[in-house]
Amino acid sequence: MCVERMDDKYITFFSSESCYHCMIINRRHENVIQYRETSWCNQERLRLEDMCSDITSDDMLYSMFRVNSKPISCPFSGASFTFTYNRGYGECAMPISLVEKCTDESKLLLKYQACPDVAGTESNTEELQCLASWNDGRNKYLVGTLKERSALNDAKTYRCFLYEEKSHHQGKTIYLLAQSGDPTCNGLTTVSEGSPTIKLIKVDKEHSRCKYPAWVTQHHDWHSLSGMKSYHFTNKNATLRVKMQVQNTDGEIFHEEKIVCHNLEKLYPNDNMQGNKVKLIAHVTSGCDIGYVCMIFHKRDGHIIEIQQSDQKAIMPDEACSISDPSTMPYTTLITTSLYSRRCPNSGQYEILDFASSDAMSTAVSSRQQRSEVSRTTMRRTWQDNEDEKCRSTDIQIGCTSYDQSEIIIGNTCEQEKIAYSCHGSWEEKGMWYTIASQRNSEIPGSPGQTFCFSMLLENVRDKGSRQKQEKELWLSRPSRTCQREVKNEWTYRLSNQGNYKYEIRYFAIKNN
Repeated sequence: MCVERMDDKYITFFSSESCYHCMIINRRHENVIQYRETSWCNQERLRLEDMCSDITSDDMLYSMFRVNSKPISCPFSGASFTFTYNRGYGECAMPISLVEKCTDESKLLLKYQACPDVAGTESNTEELQCLASWNDGRNKYLVGTLKERSALNDAKTYRCFLYEEKSHHQGKTIYLLAQSGDPTCNGLTTVSEGSPTIKLIKVDKEHSRCKYPAWVTQHHDWHSLSGMKSYHFTNKNATLRVKMQVQNTDGEIFHEEKIVCHNLEKLYPNDNMQGNKVKLIAHVTSGCDIGYVCMIFHKRDGHIIEIQQSDQKAIMPDEACSISDPSTMPYTTLITTSLYSRRCPNSGQYEILDFASSDAMSTAVSSRQQRSEVSRTTMRRTWQDNEDEKCRSTDIQIGCTSYDQSEIIIGNTCEQEKIAYSCHGSWEEKGMWYTIASQRNSEIPGSPGQTFCFSMLLENVRDKGSRQKQEKELWLSRPSRTCQREVKNEWTYRLSNQGNYKYEIRYFAIKNN
């Protein structure tokens, strides 16, 4: 119990021992207080000056940290640093270690690398959260919590840092740090003595010379076909912010990523890196999940692009594309808010023969590339098992009902209304056609509804009545929210071409008159 105070000196009474002693308490930050105290407890209450006169700067300094404190922004200016460290056995400088800022400005990610020729070094990652900083004369202090990424639990340890900012001879900013070995600031009197000592060197903004393709950034905002992902490119065309809508037990939340263009990569020796396919390395920050990824941008139409991005994040940029095979990266199809009508590929009137699994479609594409005969094994399936023969017969019209050939109409004789889609762009890839189309909104005429991707494959088949005559069959996937390659266990329409579409003949007849 406090019985007397003057400035930072306090006389306290311990009722359990019925004695008095002095404490000198300093508020360093709203989250940190430090104190020294007398080593004895006097049965009699003396004058405050007399009781506190025995406390010197050499006495033990105790630190107390506020529980559930509000973090602060870390006091190091810069987005990322390289660093060397010394645990008492020599400086570990090669391979270089990295420090990067998390999305939360109060957190830093320290990526330690092991030096084979220096004892006491190891590869591990620590997350530092800054809680308080203050000046004590010329000395600058920082208190934070450290959490090892490899730890099985979320245990955090408090550590104190003494730090000093210096200028490098090459103009780079350097921070020298000494870390305490326990949750106190005791013994931190110089930045050259700590457990360990760390030297941070600010990294130049190399991405300032790297920009995303102009045909991507001419539209600052893109979104996925499902609308669950949005992509925003900043005005300087070097930074991409991705926002994803994610479902968890608490409902819907948004997950954000910051993706900064680091450097462009050549796809082949003479690549000018300005074409419709651009490969690059980017720096990704998502919370404290930080690293370099390999990305490939594909231009499909003025308002349609596709992105491939590696799942694994590399510590160093030159590793990003070497640890990930671009051919195995998933595709993300992106569109702009405003879409325009485009001609649908493979125009014609078609009758649905049956359904074929997409395994068969993928096999056909692969076989075409190998110039071998396409397997004709298909899987029969009706609309519904209890329907009659008329219900099983339906038709699909592609580019037949509009002058610009931009519609896909799927009819079902069991349904009174046909489903209409508007085509917005198509591209061919390894024998497969991919088409972005939006379903017509029946409630609001003229406005687009949900957007989908169709896959089409045109195949030659032998007529049953003749061994020589060849006919065309169109394999058409059901509309999907992704343009995935070689998707398994999905049903696909197998269509027979019923001839030319009437609208084009009528349209040209009018023009000829």
